Amino acid sequence: MDIIKGQKDITINIKREEVKVEEEKEKPDTLPEETVSRKKEKKKMEFDKVSLYVFYALIFLLPVFVLPLAVSPVISSKVFLFYGGVILSVFFLLLFLLQKGSVKIARSPLFFAFGGLVIAAFLSSLFSGNSAVSLVGKLSEINTFSMTAFAFLAMVMTSLLFQSEKRAFNLYMALFISAIGAFAFQLFYVLLDAKIIPLNIFQNKTANLIGGWNDFSIFFGLTGLISLVFLEIAGKSTGIIKAFFYSMLAMSVLALAAGNFFHAWTIFGSFALLLFLFGIFRQSSGGGKKIAWTSLVVVFLALFFIFGRGVAGKIGTSIGLNFAEVRPSWTATWNVSKEALKSEPLLGTGPNTFAYNWMKYKPAVVNNTIFWNSRFNSGVGYVPSLAGTLGIVGFIGIAGFLVILLSQWKKSLPSAREMDMADFLTFVSFLSSVYLWIFMIIYTPGPVIISLAFVMTGLFLGLLVKSGKIRSFDVSFAGGKAYVSGLIAVMLLGSITLAYLYTQKLLAVINYGRALEVFASSGDAIKTNNELLKAIKKDKQDEYYRTLSELSLIYLNQLAANKDMPREELGPLFQNALSSAITSAKEAVNLNPEDTANWMQLGRVYEMVVPLKIEKADEYALDSYAKAGVKSPLDPSPYVASARVVAQTGKLKEVRGYLNGALRIKPDYVSALYMLAQLESEEGNLKEAISRVGQVAAISQDAGSYFQLGLMNYQNKDLDQARMALERAVGLNSEYANARYFLGLIYDRQGLRDKAMEQFKNIEKNNPDNEEVKKILANLASGKTALAEISPAPEKRDEPPVKEKETGSLKKR
Repeated sequence: MDIIKGQKDITINIKREEVKVEEEKEKPDTLPEETVSRKKEKKKMEFDKVSLYVFYALIFLLPVFVLPLAVSPVISSKVFLFYGGVILSVFFLLLFLLQKGSVKIARSPLFFAFGGLVIAAFLSSLFSGNSAVSLVGKLSEINTFSMTAFAFLAMVMTSLLFQSEKRAFNLYMALFISAIGAFAFQLFYVLLDAKIIPLNIFQNKTANLIGGWNDFSIFFGLTGLISLVFLEIAGKSTGIIKAFFYSMLAMSVLALAAGNFFHAWTIFGSFALLLFLFGIFRQSSGGGKKIAWTSLVVVFLALFFIFGRGVAGKIGTSIGLNFAEVRPSWTATWNVSKEALKSEPLLGTGPNTFAYNWMKYKPAVVNNTIFWNSRFNSGVGYVPSLAGTLGIVGFIGIAGFLVILLSQWKKSLPSAREMDMADFLTFVSFLSSVYLWIFMIIYTPGPVIISLAFVMTGLFLGLLVKSGKIRSFDVSFAGGKAYVSGLIAVMLLGSITLAYLYTQKLLAVINYGRALEVFASSGDAIKTNNELLKAIKKDKQDEYYRTLSELSLIYLNQLAANKDMPREELGPLFQNALSSAITSAKEAVNLNPEDTANWMQLGRVYEMVVPLKIEKADEYALDSYAKAGVKSPLDPSPYVASARVVAQTGKLKEVRGYLNGALRIKPDYVSALYMLAQLESEEGNLKEAISRVGQVAAISQDAGSYFQLGLMNYQNKDLDQARMALERAVGLNSEYANARYFLGLIYDRQGLRDKAMEQFKNIEKNNPDNEEVKKILANLASGKTALAEISPAPEKRDEPPVKEKETGSLKKR
């Protein structure tokens, strides 16, 4: 049944599921002017149809739309498209309502439950103390209030626009055609290495149009499920249609096999088993005419890939599909949320703040892994993460929503033994909705899966309205009072404002990406600065200001190294760059005081000018680092940064105190161990320190202790003992880049050039942009010593020579 009712000369008579539209007959004495008026009326743009077509376009484009952005291209593109599509669709529907219409809205508790969640998210954003981050955030952030509100709008719009079988079927066809495009792209990209997307924004074989590699699996699990339901339950259909859905099922299974995502196979296989059992039940009750053999085959395929993941993984590896994602565990997510609830029990810490909760409350055991410095924007799943960010009120809202959705299962079943198209579409929409919401609970998907979860839920509600299984109510705006028209006008203006806001955000992302590209290609600080200022003008984000501050520091170093510029010219430039660095870092802190990175950047700026004897620079630096430590108490880097500051003032006792503080948090922290070894050497305590660290290493059998022992022996010119300790460190942790670095230097000095090259080649894998490592390999290849033409010596530097691998998390997906 169409949801839009006309007025005046059109009457809609409703009887059960039939909708009849009767136009009043023209009177014989109709004047020519009236006839012309009627023709003009018919030629008016049907804004409700435009709204519908915009939504079709949104569903079609969502899986395949990607802009060639330099920063977060896939997520930013999808979010911009989703927001833009929903805004446009709402805009044209509002125009229709302003013109002449009414809408039929589902009277569903699902709307009230999630509407309550949206209100809770809004209030939580306002009281979070970080409203800009929670309300809107960056374009690439999907845990904001904006995403929640737009997802709710998408659900409502789907329920309004798709209250007929034809429209629902067309929506599925748009999704299928888009899926074919996404699959074809991946096929050409993986097997033929075809560079279809410009600017090479996809850097590995698992990069895809949908989003994350696991999102790719979830999406094709959805298309496979829809195809399977049609083949098993839809009843009689032509051979061409059956062939199409068999092809879609085969394509989906191939995509799932390539993705090799355990949860996708488990959930997809479980739904296939349910369909098989449902088919048996229908047959026994006289409703079905065949056993769902296709579902049974899919169940066995799922079992094969679930229990044969190793085989599937080897096949994927052979064609370049190496993939491992990480996330916090259920326990870690709960512990972080529990701690957050202690401070903000009712409304939580605010949308889009899980990353800051993680840095503040993460389990201490995480620091014993290579993932200690990882930041997570959400926990084990989208829904569980809401407990800490939206509080008890928000979590009750989402829990109530899910319980109500599951309670609708009886309404999804056919009322008669034989399913007609309406029954089928209602049933498949319910299954699709539940399938996607399961992943919203156990996983943190990207914008495509999140959007489709709400769209499928809205589609289910719209079809329930069509079948009369849930009540609805009419909201008419035609011929209303002036305040109604005024309200719609305000909503239209709001739509235009939102469209402008998110367009500006997209343009800011483009400018920010250009800034990074300009600096990477030319190192031109002036041009980079101009692009950053353009980005900031369009969208004030702490990340942009932080980058601008860092750029100013780089420019300061360039000025300091410039021996040709007269001092009278250098002074003002230096002062302006320093002022820009401080101002930008402070603005980043003001915009987002919860982000440790902003406090660390402000501390870096002040630390850099401590040698210039600027008044209280050391105090400001230490204060900034201390605040960073408060925001992330298990991060050792603020302690080491503070040690660097006090080292410049000659307070060696305080240096040792800060370094020991860092090592209490993370005993194998390379920067602290490295600086402590230098301190022992400078104080003449190297031999005593070697003895003490040797005892600790023997007891703890810790890679960090052996690295420190090896480094001290290296400084003490005892290469044999240093080699033994460093070999032990590498044996305990094969990813220990700095241990390999000094071990390689020892091998070179002992004439073991092949072994030295092996160490540096291993380092190069995780540090492909490290120019010093490339220079060392070139030296060794040409018969020179490893450190030929390289100064100062690595043991005399303030920082370790190689950056350790510090990205990832706790649990592979």
